Amino acid sequence: MKTQLLAVAAAAALGGAVTGYLAAPSPGDAAARPASAPLATGTLHAALNMPDGDRAKAAALGYNLFDVDPDEDEIASLPKGGRALLWVGNTTCGEFQQNSTSAFADTVKRFAGDDRVYGWYLSDEPNPDQCPGIAGELRRRADIVHRYAPRQKAFASLTDWPMAPLKTSETRLDLIGLDPYPCRAGGGGCDLKAIDRMVGQARRAGFATKAIVPVFQTFGQSCSDGEKNWRLPDAGEMAAILNRWDRLVPRPAFDISYSWGRQDAWACPALADADGRSGNPDLQAVMKKHNLRRTGPGVPGRDPAPSPSPTTTGSCPAPAGTKP
Repeated sequence: MKTQLLAVAAAAALGGAVTGYLAAPSPGDAAARPASAPLATGTLHAALNMPDGDRAKAAALGYNLFDVDPDEDEIASLPKGGRALLWVGNTTCGEFQQNSTSAFADTVKRFAGDDRVYGWYLSDEPNPDQCPGIAGELRRRADIVHRYAPRQKAFASLTDWPMAPLKTSETRLDLIGLDPYPCRAGGGGCDLKAIDRMVGQARRAGFATKAIVPVFQTFGQSCSDGEKNWRLPDAGEMAAILNRWDRLVPRPAFDISYSWGRQDAWACPALADADGRSGNPDLQAVMKKHNLRRTGPGVPGRDPAPSPSPTTTGSCPAPAGTKP
């Protein structure tokens, strides 16, 4: 979500366990384990790039959706009531974690009956200009989810690259993440209109408001080895970001805090650092308040494809290609 930040970590951290699940089960062979506790419902809350050892702490802050590999043991180890968003995707124009659709179909069948699996993270910031076939690839994978696991969601994270080629009628995605990061380095306040612009871009591309998953900026780059384009919001700015999203996209299916953990080149400091100590703002307290009050129904049904509409000609302040 502003790409290399999210995608590098997701691909690196989540890519290792997939290969163990390529042996094809028979259709309907998904051996679901019953949940040991009531599962989280309503608007769910995810924080990406989270080490296993931080999940209990994050759960205490109201995070209840975790991006993990399609791995039975990892899903079983989630905090009480937690749900899984399974990373099987690609970044921009890169290879999918399960590059053949047959391997992906086998994996979906395996987890189709597991109620702890909320959905499938199919792609991070696909760029239809650079990879014109990406909409078809996403559609094939979304159709597999709908066929074999109709209660689970097909999700991809989009950014301020062209969205119209990725609209619902072309990709059949259920949910899309949007990642405008309004707090830039170099002084000045946070540009909250960046959120309005990207939501407007998605709406003009034909996405329904209830399909939008807000992505909150919970990182800076003051201690990163690479880019220095963004800064960590302070507590008041974080509250303003959340309020803006609440107005534009009330009761989303889930939301994302990016990023929980540090990435040396892209995200430092991150939410794990922002606990009010070591000179960092207490964003964890802000996010806990937000997460624990979001109890609305929040889970959209699948809409018919929206009518085509014009794409936006504007862009958000953060240039494409400099993102997580």
